[in-house]
Amino acid sequence: MENQEKIKELLTTDFERELFSASIDTLNDTTNKLRLNNFAYSIRELSRHFLHNLSPDDNVKACAWFKKETADGNPTRHQRIKYAIQGGITDESLSDWGFDTEALSEIIGEVKSAISILNKYTHVNPEVFGMADKDIEDLSQDVLQAFINLVDTIEAYRNDLKQFLDGHIDDHMLSSIVNNFFQNVDMLAPHHYVDYSEVSDYHIIEINSTEIIVEVSGNLNVTLEYGSSKERREGDGLDLHESFPFDTAIRYVISPEFPFSKYTIDDYDVDTSSWYE
Repeated sequence: MENQEKIKELLTTDFERELFSASIDTLNDTTNKLRLNNFAYSIRELSRHFLHNLSPDDNVKACAWFKKETADGNPTRHQRIKYAIQGGITDESLSDWGFDTEALSEIIGEVKSAISILNKYTHVNPEVFGMADKDIEDLSQDVLQAFINLVDTIEAYRNDLKQFLDGHIDDHMLSSIVNNFFQNVDMLAPHHYVDYSEVSDYHIIEINSTEIIVEVSGNLNVTLEYGSSKERREGDGLDLHESFPFDTAIRYVISPEFPFSKYTIDDYDVDTSSWYE
């Protein structure tokens, strides 16, 4: 039951959850001598759908490292696993940045091994036909654990890569990027200027075929100016120094020059609610 509950937490779509539920129903049908085989087949298909969701065809094909290796041009399993971990970043770039690409090959091998375990019990052989209930229980746990290992291995290594790339991003560079015009500060005063911005947190949230997306949060320090030019000259104007939290995302184009490559910035979300309170 523990493995079943963990898998339910890993699944991301209604179809995956329904397929998993049906797989368990198949396993629990003790009148069917093929229940282990059918169960293993269903979980293997679940792993295939899960991997395809992580690595859609168009995304994988859009990667700079993608090469056609199949007759129909669709990505191979190896290419899907690679995309699920590193997106469109090339092995050459990872190596140049100091990331362990040999370990990446080993990880891909581990994921393939997990899939091989799922394949093992899909074949109907005398050894697995009409097995005792206790043996089926043990082997079904092996199948569930293989699926968990597949997902956990990809997730763990992808997080390792994100943390590694986080370490290549400079706080001061981020501050200079976000030190720009913030639209909703305009509502607070006729004139204002940004003094400086402070980045309090940032981390990579996504690596896709063309972008490395960094979520950034911090504080925007501004001076709000009140009064006409005449009033300010006569000392009747008012300057208020305020600080507002903000969130945004920086989308870096994947290139060997990351993080100094081209980038775009999502719309800023500056929280000015404290001003009105």
